Amino acid sequence: MVPSLQLDTLVASGCTTLVISGECDQDDVEVLEQALTVAVGDSPPVLIVDVSRLLFGDSVLLHFLLSAQRAQTAAGGRLEVRGPLAPAVERLLRETGTYAAFTVTGAGDAA
Repeated sequence: MVPSLQLDTLVASGCTTLVISGECDQDDVEVLEQALTVAVGDSPPVLIVDVSRLLFGDSVLLHFLLSAQRAQTAAGGRLEVRGPLAPAVERLLRETGTYAAFTVTGAGDAA
């Protein structure tokens, strides 16, 4: 069985972390949009999207990350994508030419 999307939010002083686990696809659009609305609504200076536990992401994930990037930039904050990235997620970002648009930490650490 494919693990469904799980989303946890951790809030610390000056930083909100969204931890995305499992697999992200079209069925998860509403959950991701709601989480993003709440996270950027609090206007954290730093929003971290931790995808180190994400096994798969498609265009839905890409749209989510780009939306988070735009929202953080508009609010004067910054976005960090935390890995290591699953091969499918890294491939998505590299093949779409968006990898360089994000501050990616922990990349290349996957076993």
